[in-house]
Amino acid sequence: MSNRTLSLILGGYVLLCIVVGGSAQGRWANLALQLLGIALLGLAALNEAEREPPDRSQMLIAGLLIAGLAFVLVQLVPLPASLWTSLPGREALQEGFRTLGYPAPAMPISEAPYTSLLTLFSAIPAIATFVVVMRLRPDPRWVALAVVAATILAILFGAIQVSSGANSWAYLYKINSAGAVGFFANRNHMATLLLVAIPMAAALLASAKSDRRSAAGRYATAGALVVTLMVGIGLNQSFAAYGLALPVLFASFALLPATAGWRRIALPVAAVAMFGGIVLLATKPIGTTAIQASATGSVTSRAEIWNTTGKAIAETFPAGTGLGTFQQVYSHYEDPSLVTNQYVNHAHNDYLELVLELGVAGMALIILFLAWWVVAAARIWTSPLSTPYSRAATIVTATILAHSVVDFPLRTAAISAIFAVSVAIMAQHLASPPAPRKGESRPTRHVKLG
Repeated sequence: MSNRTLSLILGGYVLLCIVVGGSAQGRWANLALQLLGIALLGLAALNEAEREPPDRSQMLIAGLLIAGLAFVLVQLVPLPASLWTSLPGREALQEGFRTLGYPAPAMPISEAPYTSLLTLFSAIPAIATFVVVMRLRPDPRWVALAVVAATILAILFGAIQVSSGANSWAYLYKINSAGAVGFFANRNHMATLLLVAIPMAAALLASAKSDRRSAAGRYATAGALVVTLMVGIGLNQSFAAYGLALPVLFASFALLPATAGWRRIALPVAAVAMFGGIVLLATKPIGTTAIQASATGSVTSRAEIWNTTGKAIAETFPAGTGLGTFQQVYSHYEDPSLVTNQYVNHAHNDYLELVLELGVAGMALIILFLAWWVVAAARIWTSPLSTPYSRAATIVTATILAHSVVDFPLRTAAISAIFAVSVAIMAQHLASPPAPRKGESRPTRHVKLG
């Protein structure tokens, strides 16, 4: 299969993930994405891999993925009662069996193994896109086009949602408040899409062929895209979009060849601004005005959620409670006097949530991944061999990693697929151009003179 065909398939799959994978509420849509993801993995296995041997950076990031999957599977292995009852934080489970008069059965590390398995399945779109890019190295331009095109469609959908009111047919999922959420159920996740589309659009502009005749048209198109994205951010009205838009714009501006001399200034300014945006978001209440009026601090305050999550981590560390078990576990540590009809389904900090669920293994994976990311990003921005798409991938991943401090964007197939593709593009940043696949090379023609 040609590289162009593979690139089109990957771009189409990412586009589909964004359009129908914006919420866990869409069970059938997510199931379809998972089945297509399995087919995509099969496609990657059947096609001839690139001949270039992987470098240390690529091997490390692939090893982290394999290690994470292996530990989740270990969490699902039933353990003898004498073993799992000795794990920290299992006293409530033991007491439950004693109250029912049953002997403690064999149980895995995960306190909700079926939930862990479903959560693992939900990672298939991200795993599939990562493997395809790592193994077959399709053209990243098509991924960037897919993200930008899907974002424009989401903005148009958001405009219909805002103009039609809370009962609009354009809302695909049950939402907490009316507004421009696009293909998502959460306006903050739509904000993440709007933000990552900015560097993707800048990469498309930076990688366009240099031609004086087309320069005016390219910059006019870029200006129109920026205006459209800013309109989308205005319609979205998410504090996440407001808080992170400036640093993302600064960093994306540095992608353009004409601004290469300003990178040493633009990138540090963007990093500082992003840190300030995260601090600002961390102090903002969670949810809508209606929720805040009827709920207590346990729902509206990130600090309170983080504090409760920290208590749960302290009592279950180092084993963890199992992938995807946050909601069930968190309820056992809430202050009963603060519980209302609103409930906490995520920690609004993916790092804390992962440490609670995976324990010391989750902490190690986070530290190792962030260390890999810092080294890879530094190499990309200092190497003359890196492309606009690899530099854009650093901005995309940085934006999602930053937003994950105060939210949970990676819990959707849409954002996790974009993140996985971007990580894989970063891992490929210094690799040699792909060799022509079978059927792509044109036959040599001989011309006889005389």
